[in-house]
Amino acid sequence: MFLTDAALRRIAADTHDVLPEPLWRHDTASPHPIGDLARLLHTTARDFTDSTTALDAALTRVDTLATRGRRGLAAHANLHIAGYHQTLTDALAARERHLVLGALLVTAYRAWRHHRPVLGTDDERYLLLHRGDPARGVATLRRREQHTWLVVPDSQAATAFDIPYPDRVVGEVTDTDQGWTPTAYIGALHHLTAPAMTYPLPVSGDLASACRALLRWWHLRHSDTWRSRTPDQLTPAELTHLTS
Repeated sequence: MFLTDAALRRIAADTHDVLPEPLWRHDTASPHPIGDLARLLHTTARDFTDSTTALDAALTRVDTLATRGRRGLAAHANLHIAGYHQTLTDALAARERHLVLGALLVTAYRAWRHHRPVLGTDDERYLLLHRGDPARGVATLRRREQHTWLVVPDSQAATAFDIPYPDRVVGEVTDTDQGWTPTAYIGALHHLTAPAMTYPLPVSGDLASACRALLRWWHLRHSDTWRSRTPDQLTPAELTHLTS
């Protein structure tokens, strides 16, 4: 699963770059300016991760107080919570620090990234399935032909789209003159030898929506509403949802 680190999640949410790890660490030993940027980014990312933990703890304390207060309000129609002023103040201070560190993190990352324009390889890339929302997971795209990529959702994407295929090929997407054309199948052998298990899907306007169409198709395929239908037998509403 990608983006388990808080700094990587924030970078992906703000820049849409999906990094498999903090790649800037490879530059931290460099004596050149890129090394200075990498060291600054590394320190900021570490501070941001610590801040994420601290803010989560502060919000947990607020939540605990709020739960206790609601119970008291329900039982006595009154509110007595010891220490809530300090707890709220601590949470707001943690939030302000987190906001500042988040902005510094993205700025430092963009500066480092300017000197590292190529991430990954020509034959593999990583895609945030929902722009700005790392919680919906990541798809790994592996080149099959010049304009065709195999699509492999990570475990978080499989959970978010409720499909039983984490870290498995769920089909392919092809860049055509009309747009991105998704074709759903499980594993390359199905695509080559079992046409009945291959499902051409409607053309999508962009790469991310084409990948989402594959995952949504498999969600539908495993639901009670499938009823052994092919994609061209879906209702207009189902097709709209598939390609959105």
